[in-house]
Amino acid sequence: KAFYHKQIQKMFRATAYFIPCVTNHTVGDVSTFEKPSIIIANHQSHLDLMYLLMLSPKIIVLTNQWVWRFPIYGKIIRYADFYPIIDEGIESSLESLKNLVAKGYSIAIFPEGTRSADLAIHRFKKGAFYLAEKLKLDIQPIIFHGIGHVLNKKEFILQKGTVTIDILPRIASDDISFGADYSER
Repeated sequence: KAFYHKQIQKMFRATAYFIPCVTNHTVGDVSTFEKPSIIIANHQSHLDLMYLLMLSPKIIVLTNQWVWRFPIYGKIIRYADFYPIIDEGIESSLESLKNLVAKGYSIAIFPEGTRSADLAIHRFKKGAFYLAEKLKLDIQPIIFHGIGHVLNKKEFILQKGTVTIDILPRIASDDISFGADYSER
């Protein structure tokens, strides 16, 4: 599985840097992914996942049920140990996710729950913050700039543009400046 994840990372990195008329920049410390965390990122485009997974081979993504069940794409993500959010809620997934974290994986979540058509960051759902609290993991925020302009949610044609991946400083699991519990965060 480690080899598989490394190949996904290499493939996505190569693809991102060979998209015609699109320049890419990464701001921040990529070495932050050496320690497991809950990665939260805004969601603008189908390309978000590619740009996220090119950062490290040690990232597991939480997915929707329809993605998990998709005939072709679903097989790829199931083999990569991506994890579906089931109807019973995130609470029922804690043990399985704890095992992945023990293997050194970070868990990536797009807390808006869906891609933003207007490119604004919308209200976050609480699942990522609940997991961070229960698994005692830092939160690693990432902001994608420009991906929605390159490939908008409503379009299927790539546009010329610049993509910036902004890796913000980690928020320690015991940092209460954003709130005392997951509901406040």
